[in-house]
Amino acid sequence: MAGGELVSRRQIRWLVGAMLAIIALGALVLWWPPGAPASSSNLLGAALLGSTIVALAVLVAEYLVSTRMREIDDHNSLAAQERRLRREEAEEVLQRQRGERIDKWALQFMASFQQDLKMIDLSGRDMSGLYLRACNLLSANLKGTNLDGANLNGAYLAWAYLSEATLKGADLGDADLAGVGLEGADLSGANLCGTNLTRADLTGVKLAGARYDRRTAWPEGFEPQNSGAEGLET
Repeated sequence: MAGGELVSRRQIRWLVGAMLAIIALGALVLWWPPGAPASSSNLLGAALLGSTIVALAVLVAEYLVSTRMREIDDHNSLAAQERRLRREEAEEVLQRQRGERIDKWALQFMASFQQDLKMIDLSGRDMSGLYLRACNLLSANLKGTNLDGANLNGAYLAWAYLSEATLKGADLGDADLAGVGLEGADLSGANLCGTNLTRADLTGVKLAGARYDRRTAWPEGFEPQNSGAEGLET
C-alpha cells in the first residue's frame, strides 16, 4: 500500500471517528438524564446514541481488520523478498562455481601445452586433482591454493609461495621445492619421495602420513621422524 493512500485512509478514519464522537455527545445530551419520562427528544437521543455506538464499533473493527491485513501483506512481501534474495544468492554461487570449474580446466588445458608457469599468481584457487607434472612453477604465488591430489611429480616449484596451501595426497615425487614457503601448509599423505626441500620453510606444516625416502632432501636441522611423515625403505 502506498504511503499517501495509507495516510489518507488514516485521516478519514480520524475524521469519521471525530464526527461520530460529536454525534454521540449530542445524542447523550438529548437522552440525558436516564430514566426521564419518554419524550421525542430523549427517544431520538437514545436512538442516535445506539446507532453511534454501533458505527464506532464498525469503525474500530474495520481499523483492526485493515491493520491485520496490512501486517499480512507486509509479512508476505518480506517473505517474497527473502525468497528472491536466497534465489539470487544461490544463482551467484552457481555462477561462481561454474566460473571456477572453467578456470580450473582452462588452467589444465594451458598446462598441458605450456608447462612454463613461472611467477604465475594462482593464490586461493582450486587446482585439486590437476595434472601439472614437470611444470615450471618457479616463484609462483600459490598461497592458500587447493592442490589436493594434484600431480606435481617432477615439477619445478623453487621459491614458490605455498603458505597455507593444501596438498593432501598430492604427488610431489622428485619435485624441486627448494626455498619454498610452506608455512601452515597441509601435506598430509603427500608423496615426497625424492623431493628437494632444502631451504624450504616448514613452519607449522602438516606432514601426517606423507611418504619420503632416502632421496628426499630436507631443510638443514629438520627431523622428519618427528613430523608424522613415514619413511620408506628404498
